[in-house]
Amino acid sequence: MNNIGVVWDFDGTLAPDDSTMKTVEILSRGEVSGAEFFKRVKDLRGDARGPEESWKHIQAMDAPIWMYILSQLAASQRVPLNTEFFNRFVIEHIALFPGVEKFLREIKKLGSRPDFKKARVEIHHFIVSAGLKNLIELALPQGVVTETYGCRYQIVQHGSDALPESVPVYCVDETAKTRALFEIAKGTFHSKERPLNHRQKSKWLPFENMIYVGDGDTDIPALALTRERGGMGVIVYNPGHEQTRIDARLETIRRGYRADLITPADYSLDGQLFKFIESRCVQIMQRCEASRVSRASRTKVSLSAAG
Repeated sequence: MNNIGVVWDFDGTLAPDDSTMKTVEILSRGEVSGAEFFKRVKDLRGDARGPEESWKHIQAMDAPIWMYILSQLAASQRVPLNTEFFNRFVIEHIALFPGVEKFLREIKKLGSRPDFKKARVEIHHFIVSAGLKNLIELALPQGVVTETYGCRYQIVQHGSDALPESVPVYCVDETAKTRALFEIAKGTFHSKERPLNHRQKSKWLPFENMIYVGDGDTDIPALALTRERGGMGVIVYNPGHEQTRIDARLETIRRGYRADLITPADYSLDGQLFKFIESRCVQIMQRCEASRVSRASRTKVSLSAAG
């Protein structure tokens, strides 16, 4: 079986708002703003150190720090950061861009076409996000996404009367996203028999069969890896934002030619994004079918020669 993977960022890509900040607002009852939250992150990260000391340390990662701060905020409200909490209090405040659910289903349905079946090609959606895995999975339609890579907590409770602790066990930042891409390529997410550092003759999902879709600078390492290995990279932006804000966000992407397509986050089925991904999936399918025909012809010649 040949696999095609469309790998999506979440916040800013499939959803217009920052889902983690929604969680912060709800836990703090609106008393902690995004600016204040990230000021705490910067303080713990050590940004206050003077430039004369910058050589003495390697800058800390943001993900473990904000996950710790968020867990402390949850502890102050005596709640665990688990699926039940997100389902009861947060998910109703998370909105996707219009048309996302139908878009994802229609792209996946391409795999049901006769030509895709003949070429033995399946299409998979993956989420690779620095957001919260449990919350993202609630926000998206069931049965459409093959696997979600996102930040997650393990809930620990020492005794029935103790407060639940939300312990960060998986942290995702821009560089961790590249690890997720390697895991997707090797298929390690569904098989313990395929460790990440194990050499394989063939990938479960070759990078040239991958399309990565993100929305900004934090997606650059994943975009670079995907494109360097033959895949496609797409950047989307919120068309509702002011043009100056859009230009500032995309300056690095445009200047470095880091994406094959830069397009509005328009999830209509006649939009540029759908046409691009559909065309790329068809292109990959045709390449897979050409390889299948070529292998069959070589086998036929080999059998004839043996006879």
